[in-house]
Amino acid sequence: MERHRLQTTQTLPPDYASSGTIDITKDQRLLWLLNGLGLVLLVAGGWLFLRAIIALRPEDAFDHFSIVFSATLLKTMALIAAVLALTVVHIIIHEAIHGIFFWWFTRSQPEFAFRWTHAYAAAPTWFVPRNNYLITCLAPLVVISLGGLILTPFVPAGWLLPLWFVLTSNAGGAVGDVLVAVWLLRQPADCLANDRGDAVTLYNRVAQPL
Repeated sequence: MERHRLQTTQTLPPDYASSGTIDITKDQRLLWLLNGLGLVLLVAGGWLFLRAIIALRPEDAFDHFSIVFSATLLKTMALIAAVLALTVVHIIIHEAIHGIFFWWFTRSQPEFAFRWTHAYAAAPTWFVPRNNYLITCLAPLVVISLGGLILTPFVPAGWLLPLWFVLTSNAGGAVGDVLVAVWLLRQPADCLANDRGDAVTLYNRVAQPL
């Protein structure tokens, strides 16, 4: 295998052909699957991060998580407003991390889009090697999860509930990234990925005629 075929490129090598596409705008079954898997990740992630925070800050966690169940109407409205704000911040951070890794591997400014149903960072004119794209896909889930757990012992007690919310929503929101990562792991190492935001197409090397 020649080295250039394993580099990020804007020109698809002539001996590569499409091996499949995931397009959430055209496959309604996929959209329902993502919603279902996202709910599973949300619940599982919420439980795991709650256990981790309680283990790291047992007294503070019990005190501040109980606020949710005993809050007044005013506090409840403030909590809802905080959740909405944190959702926006979390989405921006999540996509920014994708963008940083796209930039790292392409040295080109990524494309960002924020829509009512989803947001994305993409590199629509680039073909990225499998392992580099795998890192780009999973980076927000790994970086935010590890970063949040590292911060847990040090943040003020009042920040534990918002921190748990960010970690949990990030896990649920990473369902598309996880699905693509599983797909990537089933491909050969010299596979190339083209991410257009709403759709990801993989390209594999095809056998040349003798």
